[in-house]
Amino acid sequence: MDSDVAKEEIKRRADLAAIVQQYVPLQRSGRRLKGRCPFHQEKTPSFFVDPAGGFWKCFGCGAGGDVFSFLMKIEGLTFPEAAERLANQLGIQWRSEPVDQARVQRRRQQQSALELAAEHFRHNLASPLGAGAREYLEKRGLLPETVEAFGLGFAPAEWDDLARFLGGKAVPPAMAQEAGLIRARQSHSGFYDVFRNRVMFPISDASGRILGFGGRTLDPEESAKYLNSADTPLFKKGHHVYGLPQARAAMTAANFVVLVEGYTDVLALHQAGFAQVVAALGTALTEDHVRLLGRYVETVVLCYDADTAGQAAALRNLEVFERVGVDAQVVVLPQGLDPDELVRERGLAAWEECLAARLSLAEYQLDRLFAAYRDQGPAALDRAAVKAVEVLAKVQQRPRREALLRRAAGLWAAKDPAGTAAMERTLQLELERKMPAPSRYPRRRSRDDTLIRKSLAEQAAGLSPGRQLPERLLLTLALQDLPPAELIFRVVEPADFALEEHRALALALEAHTRQAQVEDDGFQPVEVVQKLEAGDARAYEVGTELLLAPVGGFAEKDIVAAAEKLRSYREAGGLQAVYVIPQAEAPETGAPGEPEDFEALLARVNELNARGELSHDDPDYQRYQRLVRRSRGKGEYDWWADGSAPPRAPGADQVPSESDEGS
Repeated sequence: MDSDVAKEEIKRRADLAAIVQQYVPLQRSGRRLKGRCPFHQEKTPSFFVDPAGGFWKCFGCGAGGDVFSFLMKIEGLTFPEAAERLANQLGIQWRSEPVDQARVQRRRQQQSALELAAEHFRHNLASPLGAGAREYLEKRGLLPETVEAFGLGFAPAEWDDLARFLGGKAVPPAMAQEAGLIRARQSHSGFYDVFRNRVMFPISDASGRILGFGGRTLDPEESAKYLNSADTPLFKKGHHVYGLPQARAAMTAANFVVLVEGYTDVLALHQAGFAQVVAALGTALTEDHVRLLGRYVETVVLCYDADTAGQAAALRNLEVFERVGVDAQVVVLPQGLDPDELVRERGLAAWEECLAARLSLAEYQLDRLFAAYRDQGPAALDRAAVKAVEVLAKVQQRPRREALLRRAAGLWAAKDPAGTAAMERTLQLELERKMPAPSRYPRRRSRDDTLIRKSLAEQAAGLSPGRQLPERLLLTLALQDLPPAELIFRVVEPADFALEEHRALALALEAHTRQAQVEDDGFQPVEVVQKLEAGDARAYEVGTELLLAPVGGFAEKDIVAAAEKLRSYREAGGLQAVYVIPQAEAPETGAPGEPEDFEALLARVNELNARGELSHDDPDYQRYQRLVRRSRGKGEYDWWADGSAPPRAPGADQVPSESDEGS
């Protein structure tokens, strides 16, 4: 039959819907059928099949075509291969072009060699030669029906057992070699088997066609416990998984699949009644693996051994899943057990209990990260927070990223509410710097190496917004949430802020607050601060610092009191903070309780520090340190200066304790 005529006959007679449904669950939608596209990840079905018209189309990714193009795309076939497969199924004679015929013929011969090899391995397992292999499988708890369902076999220890068998079946040695079954001898003529003295696991595509093998050695002295077929024209380890044809129906129905490490893990779980499980082929997880599984499910659950290597393997894969757009989760097993051992020793209920507690891959990474650093002190927590930002930056979807950010902040602060809120703002700002900015506002790196380090220092110092300048307190509270911001801008105006950078921040915050009230569009103070970066560097830095300040409880009276103090300072002529020295601390040369200009005291201390002449014995330094202690809650104090960390005298590793006050 002419190829064009044969092509039209195939299109006329092929049941496109039935072919597509081998790969994609479809539902009736009028005269058409619809489902989730197998060629890109989506939650809302946009893939349609028109059985009467003989075409398919995805309105999400734009792919479409006829029955030939579908098979070519989903199976990676050439047109002659797709046409020949369909023609054979329909009983239609197909004749391709001479060049294509040669390619198809070679692949057909390789496929035949693989099928014959699988048959030979199965026969060996059932023969006296396979006694040791059968004993091994029985010790692993595998039943005969499981062994048969997965087509397991045995390759004996002879060097050329398979080579001789294939020769007797008239398989050209070159074809068997291209199929990855035999190798040419180097010293003299002839061929030898690739797999020897191994239990054999056939590796198939979704349709059940054998593409290669995995072999588990029975020799305890063999260094390579598992051996997989090398890459061939039919088989690429980075494109396929083990157990897909047996798992396909169950994983499609459940809309998730578990990816384990070993062949026997797949067999044990199937035998226990859990069918939606496949295994990687002893190679790193690739985007092609994820795309293959993403044709059938929305979620891939990784189940690696609970040892260090297994954990490291899971941690490497987040970027792969994010690039492809498939949801990734992790199931954590009891230490020292793999899935095979778990279901054999504790039953399917124990497996399902672990599965029910699975985490997203990003959650798992964050948990492991903070667990590793938790007991190593503040510096280690600092490093953990920096690494957490690297994890968060890999997550593409903003809602998921924000939820994970809150989780990371809680892990960092060990569930302390004040610390959690501060670290959440810290991580968010640091994340903004690491991720590409879609907005029109250019990003500029802060003068600090890391805002996380700054936040750690501030929280370790125990600073409280209630003990800072009223301007800083009001702005800090306004940056927290809409209710305090609304209250603040009812009792103060941006013009009430004397410092230029505070006034600029207040103006931006007030405008954002009014907009949030009118549009009900959410209160996003981080965005307010980020927008300042392009136009007012100092206001941006102050806003960043205040976003990171830990905030305790506050009441309306706190805001009103701070507003009244702010206005009283302005009426007195500015923000010249005054420290009233208590009677017991008044210098001998001054009257008891005489006010001292704190700005002047700070200037003197800074000048001594700059010249390298600051010492513990300097009276100005001692008065300054006493003032700092009182600003944290000891004795009488008034609002003071700019909230920056006090200068330290050489060798001053600790803030003087209460017992040092008299020194």
